[in-house]
Amino acid sequence: MPTGLKPIAVSDVLDMLLVGTLVYGLLLWFKRTKAAFVALGLLLLVVVYAVAFVAGMYMTVRIFQGFFAVFLVAVIVIFQEEIRSMFERIAIWSLTGGVLKAAPTHRQVEILVSSLGDLARENIGALVVLRGLDPLDRHVEGGWDLNGDLSEALIKSIFDSHSLGHDGALVVEEGRVSRFGAQLPLSKDFAKITNVGTRHSAALGLSERCDAMCLVVSEETGKISVALRGDLVPVKDLEDLQDGIEIFLTKHLPRTPQNYVHHFATQNLREKAIAAAVSILLWTFFVGVGGGR
Repeated sequence: MPTGLKPIAVSDVLDMLLVGTLVYGLLLWFKRTKAAFVALGLLLLVVVYAVAFVAGMYMTVRIFQGFFAVFLVAVIVIFQEEIRSMFERIAIWSLTGGVLKAAPTHRQVEILVSSLGDLARENIGALVVLRGLDPLDRHVEGGWDLNGDLSEALIKSIFDSHSLGHDGALVVEEGRVSRFGAQLPLSKDFAKITNVGTRHSAALGLSERCDAMCLVVSEETGKISVALRGDLVPVKDLEDLQDGIEIFLTKHLPRTPQNYVHHFATQNLREKAIAAAVSILLWTFFVGVGGGR
């Protein structure tokens, strides 16, 4: 085995970029699924495997190869729902570029916030889903299709206690009410749903499975909470609620090339640094020190 590093060619740079991109995607996936401990453990195993491979510890390498096969099957079984969602996001990103075709306007957001504020003051329970990029069909069941304009009269009539769909969720897609009276999957995170009602559990459950934002009005307390990315957070006031909704929508709206570059360059810096380091280390161990493929 040569003692020096193999000269870096254009193909090697592309190789490292591709591996780095894959590692970066995996890190984001683990981060969003709140399984960072799995990513850390896997990363440590990869480092140990790489050191054993370079050092010629063939028995250790064989054992690790068998372990990785079992580990891969275990990951697929444990994270099958998250893996399915990941492939859905890849497909959606390739078709949409990671942005919404349409979203509620500023005026519609004001109407939504004002309506929820009125419902909260009257202690009328409500559950509203704002779709992100992920499809909702796999997670949302029942209810009635509507395709109606987002208006104060519509929102209040749906959540009136005499309405057939008042116990379900109102779903907003591309600036329109697509469905009401829908049933959402309940969260199994008992630490977060111990002292909340079914609406909160449903909001949290959907946010754990996709990138939708769920808005909940408590029938008991009249407080408004937001469920997003598996977290359930009460809002301080209506201004805070409106800001949160507009930030959520802005992240999914089309950006100018300059804004897109700035957004990409300033987000997830730690994950990018780790992905770059892992990519360089893997190239050094398997290609550079080996002197070729």
